[in-house]
Amino acid sequence: MEYKAMEIIFITIAAVVTLAATQGSRNDECQIEPADVVFVLDSSYSIWPPDFYREVQFMQKVIETFDIGEGNDKTRVAALTYGHKVWPKFYLNTYKEKAQMLRATETIVYGEGKTTNTGDALSFARDVMLTERAGARANVTKIVIVVTDGYSQKTWFTQEMAKVLKDDGVFLFAVSVGMRLDHMELAGIASDPDAKYFFNIDKYSEMSYIKQTIENKICENRAAQDSWNITDTDNFAEFKAGTTEEIILDCDGKAADIYFAIDASYSINQDNFGKQMEFIHGVVDILDVAPNRTRVGLITFSDDVTFVVKPEQKLSKEEFMMYSNTAKYSGGGTDTANALRALREEGFFGPSTSQRDGVAKIVIILTDGLSVSPESTVMEANNLRKAGVEIFSVGIGEGIDKKELIDIASQPSDKFMLHVEDFGALMNIRLKLAARSCTVKPSDGLSFAADQAVCHPMTKTDLLFVFDALEIGSWRSQAVSQFIEQSLTSFNLATDRLRVGREIENCPRGNIPLGGALHAADFGAVQFSSFTELIQRVSRVRFSEENGGRANSTRMLVLFVDSEQRMNYETVEAAKKLKASVDYFYLVSIGKGMYNKHFEDMADKGRTLKLNSYDQLPANTGDLMTSICDYFFMSF
Repeated sequence: MEYKAMEIIFITIAAVVTLAATQGSRNDECQIEPADVVFVLDSSYSIWPPDFYREVQFMQKVIETFDIGEGNDKTRVAALTYGHKVWPKFYLNTYKEKAQMLRATETIVYGEGKTTNTGDALSFARDVMLTERAGARANVTKIVIVVTDGYSQKTWFTQEMAKVLKDDGVFLFAVSVGMRLDHMELAGIASDPDAKYFFNIDKYSEMSYIKQTIENKICENRAAQDSWNITDTDNFAEFKAGTTEEIILDCDGKAADIYFAIDASYSINQDNFGKQMEFIHGVVDILDVAPNRTRVGLITFSDDVTFVVKPEQKLSKEEFMMYSNTAKYSGGGTDTANALRALREEGFFGPSTSQRDGVAKIVIILTDGLSVSPESTVMEANNLRKAGVEIFSVGIGEGIDKKELIDIASQPSDKFMLHVEDFGALMNIRLKLAARSCTVKPSDGLSFAADQAVCHPMTKTDLLFVFDALEIGSWRSQAVSQFIEQSLTSFNLATDRLRVGREIENCPRGNIPLGGALHAADFGAVQFSSFTELIQRVSRVRFSEENGGRANSTRMLVLFVDSEQRMNYETVEAAKKLKASVDYFYLVSIGKGMYNKHFEDMADKGRTLKLNSYDQLPANTGDLMTSICDYFFMSF
C-alpha cells in the first residue's frame, strides 16, 4: 500500500518541479526539472520499529524514481532521522549514484528517540541540509518530505519551522505513518493545499484518477495565482476579480492612540521584518499624526516584548519614523498573548501612561504564524477589548490560523481582520487599514483610569483567590464568585501593578474509553481530588511564570473554606505551607467546624472573615477590600 502512496508523492513532486511556463500546453508545463530533496524520518518512541522500516522502504521507492546524479540537471537527495536528537544519514552531495544511495539507506536503523522534536529536525534540514556546503544548489526546487505520526513535543515550534521553510520557497510534504496520528499538526507541516501535499502511506489506490486530479489541481492553482491581482488607488483597494471596497480617507483631526505590534519571531526573517516596518511607515504616513490628534506607538514581540515607541512620547510623524527605525529583529517563539497583555498592562493602562478621554484606542497586530498559547492569546485579546481597545489583526501568508486571527480581532471580523498572501503584499492594504482605523469610535466602556481605583499596589502584585468549586457546589461557588467580583470592583485590574487570578477547579478523574477496561471492578470507583491536593497544587505552580506569575512580585492569596467540605489535618498543614509561601494570606471561613477553627487560628489578626452562612457574603465585601488596601499602604 505504501508503494501506491509513493507513486502519488512522486507524481506530485514531478508537478512541483515543473517548468512553469506562463504560456503553452499542459505537456510543456509538466516537464520535470532537477530538485534538492531532503527526507525527514521520525524515529521517536511513538513510532514502532516496523513502522519506521516502512518509512525507510517508502524513501527507497521514491529515490528509485528519481534521476540521481552529480550534474546540475540531476536530482540530489539527503536524509535524516530524528527523535530527541537529529541524526543526519547522508547529505545532498554525499552520493552521486543511485545504487550507492540505496545501499546507504539499507544501513539506516531505528533510533529509539526519547521524544519527537520535529521542529528541531526541520530546523536542521533548513540550516544544514539545504545549505550550499551540504550540496544544495541555487535556483533549484527545494523539497522536504517529512514522514511522521505528527505528535511532536513542541507543536508551536514545529509549525513555526514549517512556516519558515515554506517562506523560503521550500515545498513540504507530510506523509503520515502509524496508528495514532495528529492530522492537524501534519496538515500544518504540509504546504497548501493539504490535498496536494499531505498523504497517508496506506490511503491511495486509484492511481490514474489521483494523477489526473493532481494535474488538474496544479493548473487550477496556477490559474488562480495568475488571476490574483491587488490594486491600490487613492479610493479603492481591490482583492480578486470583482471584489472591491471603497476607501474613504477621513483621518483629519482624528483623535486616537494607536499601537502597532509586529511579529519578530523565528518565522520572520530580517527581510520580512523590514517589510513590516515599511508597511507601518506607509500606514502612519496616511494618518493625521500629532500630539493632540492621532498618537502612535510600536512594540515588537517574540518570546519577549519590546516597547520601541509609546504614544505618550507625543512624537510628530517624522519623529515616529526616525524612532521606529531602531526596532530590531529578535527571533524566538510567537508569544502573541504576552504582547497583548503588555499592551494592556504597560501600553494603554500602565502607571506612567497619560490617559486621554474621548479618544479611540486601537491595536494593529501583524503576525504570520500560530501563537505559542492560543487559549491565552484569545483570553488576552478579550481582556484588551473589554478595556475599551479595538484590535485589528493582520495575518500574513498561508501559515496563519484564521480562527485565531478572528478571535483576536474586534467585531465585525470582516472589518477588523485582514489577510495578505505574503509580506510583499502588505503595502497593498495600507490605505484600507488606515481608513478603517479612522472609523473607530472611542469606546463607551470603562476607561480604567488609575485614579478611579480606591487603592492600588505600589509594586507589582499577584493576587490569587482559591476555593474548591466541586466540594462546595454550584450555587455556593456562584455566591463566592459574586463576593470576589464585588470586592474587586474598585481596583484597577488593567495595569501591570495588579494581576488577579482564581483557582477553583478540582475535577474528578475516571474517564474510561470504549474498550478501555477488562473487569467490572474498573467501573466501581471515581477518583476525586481532595481540597488538600488543590492547596498543594496552588503552592507548587499557580504563582509560576507559566500561570501568569512574575518573579519578585508581591504574592497575595485569599482562601475560602467551608465547614461542610472534606478536610483533615493534612489539609491544614498544606494550608500552612501555602501561607508561608506568600506575602499576604486572607481567610474567608464559612460555617462552624473543627477544621474551620484550625484555619482561623492559623490566619493573621485582621485577615480573617468569619461567617455563619453564604448569605452574609454580600454585606462583607468591604472587609476584604479594606484589608487589601491596608496591606498596599503598609507594604509601601
